[in-house]
Amino acid sequence: MKNTLKFLILTIVFGLPLSWYLFLQAFGQNQFQLSPVGMIGEICELTSGTLYILDTTVSGDEKLQLQRLLVQLTDNELPYHYYSSSEACFGDLNKFPLILVGDNREIIGNYKLSIEEVDRVIVEFDLFNHLR
Repeated sequence: MKNTLKFLILTIVFGLPLSWYLFLQAFGQNQFQLSPVGMIGEICELTSGTLYILDTTVSGDEKLQLQRLLVQLTDNELPYHYYSSSEACFGDLNKFPLILVGDNREIIGNYKLSIEEVDRVIVEFDLFNHLR
């Protein structure tokens, strides 16, 4: 009786997490996908997997966030470029100061210079490089 109880407890302790893991592997969906929000204009030659910092007006707290972003990008050796905002390349997304360009001429994200958006661009850029 004592051995049966030990076996039952061990089966529950190890079997439940294992069955949950297998269930999630079979039926779970990956929620970490980056969907494109636009396309780059045909005449533009931009590098894939790069964050472009557009020359929009930056003032006050935005300067602080831009400096914080540049430190993070430099420390993590993530590629970024300064770029002149142009209707031909980014279309109506050129009003955003930060644009993340993915593979196949896709715009992965457009961001403002706020605390939340800078955190978001760092996480999505990291995720993009990991999924690549």
